[in-house]
Amino acid sequence: MFGKVSKKEMKKGVKGMLDRVSLLKKRAVYVGVPKKTSKRKHGVINNAYLLYIQSHGIRSQSMIQEMQPNLDKGMKYSKAHALYIQSHGSPLLRVPPRPVLEPAIKADHVKITKELTKAIQAAEKDDQPAKERALKRAGQEAQNACLDWFEDPRNGWAPNSPATIRRKKSDKPLVNIGEMKKSIIYVIK
Repeated sequence: MFGKVSKKEMKKGVKGMLDRVSLLKKRAVYVGVPKKTSKRKHGVINNAYLLYIQSHGIRSQSMIQEMQPNLDKGMKYSKAHALYIQSHGSPLLRVPPRPVLEPAIKADHVKITKELTKAIQAAEKDDQPAKERALKRAGQEAQNACLDWFEDPRNGWAPNSPATIRRKKSDKPLVNIGEMKKSIIYVIK
């Protein structure tokens, strides 16, 4: 049996290639609501906080007042309680969880990973422009996944309550005027 053998020259050999790839550890692609897009035209809270509330639920003012003295004394939430609130929203306020970032990225991880793989391959070849383009495409894929998640039937979000539909004049969860959705972007650091 015969096969083809090819030889590929790399700048500074294998060590150089490994050094270039390891430099990717210093880079990160983030998707979310950075400070520059968190401000809202209307309302008291910013887009980042609003997205957090929609993803993890909130505590009512009475719950905050009841728990605050214990928290001030150093008592911590139990991990089970924190996990429940983050996973299930706030039943007390009838606010169902509607997570965006993590499930959207998980649902579209194949496209995002494909671009990150291209960044690694470009780093191996010491092709900085291609590496940067691939990182930007990975960020754009992740950002688009998050924006599309608002309309994606896989999100599994609970429908708006009748009172919310009457107030918003819409049955679309998390979409009122679209400020929070528009604030979700990617950044590369």
